[in-house]
Amino acid sequence: MIRSLLLNKLSTFVFIFLALGFSSTLAATTVDIWEKKENPKDQDVSNEEIKIKSPTISGDIEKLTIKINEQEINETENSLIGIFDPEENNFSLNMWSSSDGADIKNVLKRIQKLKLSKFSEDLLFQVLFTNAYPPKENLNSTEFLKIKMNWLIKKRRFKDLEMLLKANPEVGKNARAMKFLVNEYISAADIKSACEKIELLSKDVKNDYLDKFKVYCLIDNDQKNEAQLVYELLKERGLKDQFFENKINFLLGITEKTNQEILDNNLLNFYFSHITNSNFNYVPDDKTDKYIWRYLSSANLIKISDFQNEETILAYEQAAQENSFEKSEVFKIYLML
Repeated sequence: MIRSLLLNKLSTFVFIFLALGFSSTLAATTVDIWEKKENPKDQDVSNEEIKIKSPTISGDIEKLTIKINEQEINETENSLIGIFDPEENNFSLNMWSSSDGADIKNVLKRIQKLKLSKFSEDLLFQVLFTNAYPPKENLNSTEFLKIKMNWLIKKRRFKDLEMLLKANPEVGKNARAMKFLVNEYISAADIKSACEKIELLSKDVKNDYLDKFKVYCLIDNDQKNEAQLVYELLKERGLKDQFFENKINFLLGITEKTNQEILDNNLLNFYFSHITNSNFNYVPDDKTDKYIWRYLSSANLIKISDFQNEETILAYEQAAQENSFEKSEVFKIYLML
């Protein structure tokens, strides 16, 4: 019951947020959105008054009645978007329907500027991802889903994005979301899981990065004939990538040798460089992509000999500060020196 009340409180917060007129200076500090202000009269209120019609949420679960219009269910624009059953949190399928989509987008943009506490962020997550119809005005289901996916990507909640993907196949049509999932697993050196995610990619998506990884996954799964067929189709579609062609021909067994070039312009090319290079040696710097930093750590590619150079050590420290490299790994490096 307490959890339900807290969720209802967050829902109310989302709809009255614009009226509070928060200063942009709050963006740099952690905020508890439930904290009661002692002097609410002293707060500055924005001159611009924006009203958002809040959905009615019943306090009695037993009396909650949900009416579903069959015609709305059949309409793409009103498709359900979310993860959680609305009854779990005493919400309604129509919790967003009567709100103006433009206002909801404005509210969420303002929330993005705040650094919420973990507790508040988790509650916001449950409100956003409860199954519900999108607003009837100014925000269709496709755009609403995109907003939710972008929020998960920004917060690096890839496990939650997976849950959303399983519950909503439409996520598989979003190349950015799928690339995010694939990169998260490759950077963790978990290629099996990355390949499992690529299988959920919609056939309607045409993305060279994801399609190239799909070819590799077929090879890795000992489906070389299928991999070669898919690759030929990609070339017919217009794919021209000499580096990829060189690596794939080697992995397919068409050629016996491959060039030993290490390409670090993206994680996928870096991964191909690693697995096809017999004497792989790479020293990252302050320009190295964050995913490559994580892959180096996950794949145990960090060598103690790299730390004879002070600039290299500083690069690792900077990566740790930017959360591209684990701080605990830097500490281990200090112990080895």
